Amino acid sequence: MLRLQKHLSLHLQDLLPVHRSASLVQLSLERALLSTAAATYSFPGHFAADDYLVSACGLTREQAAKAAKWISHWKSSSHADAVLSFLTGPALGLSKADIRLLVAKDPRILSCSVDNTLRIRVDRFHSYGFSAAQIISFVRVAPCSFRTFNIDQKLGFWMPLLGSPDKFLRIVRRNLYLVTSDLDKVVKTNIRLLQECGLSVQECSTMCVANPRLLTGNPDTTRAILVRADEMGVPRNTFLFRQAVTAVASLGPETMASKLEMMAKILRCSDAEVARMVQRNPLVLTRSRERIQRACEFLTNVVGVDTKYIQDRPTILMYSLERRLVPRHYVMKVLLEKGLIRKDQSFYSMVTLSDSVFCSKFVHPHKDVLPSLADAYASACNGKIAT
Repeated sequence: MLRLQKHLSLHLQDLLPVHRSASLVQLSLERALLSTAAATYSFPGHFAADDYLVSACGLTREQAAKAAKWISHWKSSSHADAVLSFLTGPALGLSKADIRLLVAKDPRILSCSVDNTLRIRVDRFHSYGFSAAQIISFVRVAPCSFRTFNIDQKLGFWMPLLGSPDKFLRIVRRNLYLVTSDLDKVVKTNIRLLQECGLSVQECSTMCVANPRLLTGNPDTTRAILVRADEMGVPRNTFLFRQAVTAVASLGPETMASKLEMMAKILRCSDAEVARMVQRNPLVLTRSRERIQRACEFLTNVVGVDTKYIQDRPTILMYSLERRLVPRHYVMKVLLEKGLIRKDQSFYSMVTLSDSVFCSKFVHPHKDVLPSLADAYASACNGKIAT
């Protein structure tokens, strides 16, 4: 710049008379020429990518250093500004935190065309029933996929199968492979394998909610799961077989063997007896050792049933000890003490009722005799047992 100024001063000396005065006109002319020359001869404006990512997108310096390579060749921020304006504008309404997440995970989003890419993608989401809030939820869950995944291909398949954007988002939060898995080679192959075992497409959809990797995992893994489910001895084409597949899919072979051994020890029974118990309710295998141990101790030591009673009714282990077993037993104990139910009343039948039905049969009918029973039961369900 200093050399440029000297060059201009000499140039001015050639243009102006030798005996000139330092007039305001001369000074103004010099400044104008300097300004014009600076604009004409200087290098293109430098775009500080790191600074822009920090100040405009909210990235940390470390994040910005990683992301800057995608935009460091730019001459200005005008394109990125337009992208951010669209993303935070009325069409979508991303927050500063959303922008920070999205740009950190996928900085190339800043290179997208607003009209030819972003606006079209938002419109395609809307065409499948997604609200702006649900699109934002997708951005938060799968920021790396918002720009890249094939909306019509993926949503065109999943939405009819799952039925709603909320269900789709609920599964994607647990399994991003719903967006990235190959539909023909992986997902549809897994559905065919499950159908061969007697499951309907709708049942496959239901199972996907509980364990999405059944549909998005390697088909060889799905085949192995179905073989292990068959080995449990549960007939195909039954609701219990669906439970068996769900249980096996959530447990590796070693973990499953350990669970069976643990249950045999807690219930003091043979392997064959545990196998029959699991056939009655395969999902009991998904309960933790602690939950099974505590429930069995309560049932045998407090309720007074034996382990054979539990083996024949494994579903009783699926209920919450604190929110179901203990409160229901409290009501049963009070009613027995007052002689308001038969002495041979089945505890299991009381446990399996829905809360509304249980109250209508065992709580509300006794409000005149036991006016505090309803409140005591509610307190028990909250972990507070009346003494």
